[in-house]
This record gives sequence, C-alpha cells and structure tokens, in this order.
Amino acid sequence: MPDPAKRLEPILFDYHTTQRTDYRDGDISAPIRTVFKEKLGRERPKHIPLKNIHTLVDWAVPNVPFNLFFKPKDVVRTNPYHVQETFLHPEDEGRELAQKTRPRLVMTPAVSMDDVEKHARDMMVKDIYLSTARKSMDEAVLPAKNVRAPFPGPYAPANPITLQKLQPWPVSPEWRMDSVTWDLRQLRAYCEPSKEFWLKRTPKCTVCDATAARVAQKKMEREMKKLS
Repeated sequence: MPDPAKRLEPILFDYHTTQRTDYRDGDISAPIRTVFKEKLGRERPKHIPLKNIHTLVDWAVPNVPFNLFFKPKDVVRTNPYHVQETFLHPEDEGRELAQKTRPRLVMTPAVSMDDVEKHARDMMVKDIYLSTARKSMDEAVLPAKNVRAPFPGPYAPANPITLQKLQPWPVSPEWRMDSVTWDLRQLRAYCEPSKEFWLKRTPKCTVCDATAARVAQKKMEREMKKLS
C-alpha cells in the first residue's frame, strides 16, 4: 500500500512561485504617467431674454421677478388717505307700487310693514335683518374727514392746603422723672465698655497655653544642643 503522504503531496502542493506563474505575458513596461491636459473652453450660449406673457415685451431684468405671482392684499396694499366710499343702494322705483298691491306682511311687534312710514320701516328692517359684520362695515366707512381732537380746556386753579404745625403733646414733670433719672446716670465721656472689660481681664486660653509650652520646649532643646 503506498504511503498516503506521498500520494497527497503532489495533490496539495505544486511548488509554483509568483515568478513562474505571474508576469508571463510579454515584457514589463514602464507605467504611463498621468499628464495634465487643460480643457479647451467654449463660449457661453447667448441668453434668451424672458418676455411678458401679456405684452410680449422683454423683461428689463433677465431674472424672473420675485413677486411675479404676488397679488396685492386688500388691507396692506391700500392707501390710508383714500377713504373707502360709502355704499349707496340704488333707488328701487317699483317698491312703492309693490308695497301697495302685494299681500300684507305683519312682523313683530304686530305691525304691517307696508302700512308704516318709510323711516320706521327702514329702521325695523335694519334692526332685524342687518348682521353684525354689516354694521361694523357701515361704521368703518362713516365720513371722518378733517376730524381733529378737541383742545383741552384750561386747567383747574390750584387749591393749596395748609397743615397745622405738629406739636408734641405736653408731658408732666412727674411722668418724666424715670427717664430723667436714667439719663443722669449715663456716662458722657468717650469710652468703649467692651474694650475696657476685656483688657482688664486675664485671658484664659488653653490653645494659647499649649502653644507657649511648645515654643518654650523647642527653645530649651536648641539650648541643650548648643551645650552638648
């Protein structure tokens, strides 16, 4: 039986090297270096101007206007000096004939609308059918030209008052005896009682005594070293 190692060796290992297997197709040539080549420029095509879709006239500015599709607002773009005119209803010529010939209509408070005077009828219709928005619009367009605020009238004259001079209530000498006695016992000379009190006392401080003893001990040790 043949040796398994000898049988597997030619199958697993062919002993090929890079020199034997690679770079076999022709000679090795030098690499091609990259060379910068400037690109040739070309002229920009001529700009075609935009035209107005309504007048077919070229725009003065070649760009599209920023506010091309903007619409003026009713409030912002109005002139405050141009007051809105009051709306007037057109005169109805056939109203009087219709009121006389049509059936009667009774409205609260049980009044025939066609039989009352025009002024009273308009007042009732306005009070019942006029909306709040319409009332506000009518008030906004009221004639208000050359309206000036009234000047203030003369100021009211001054009305000074005088206060009576405040005087302390009199105190009888009998009530002032205690305060007078206490005032006579007070010292009038300059002194600081706290300072005088602490300077006359002998201080008793354990920390100070311990520090003095330690300093004296160190001093004695230094003198003993000098003598030795």
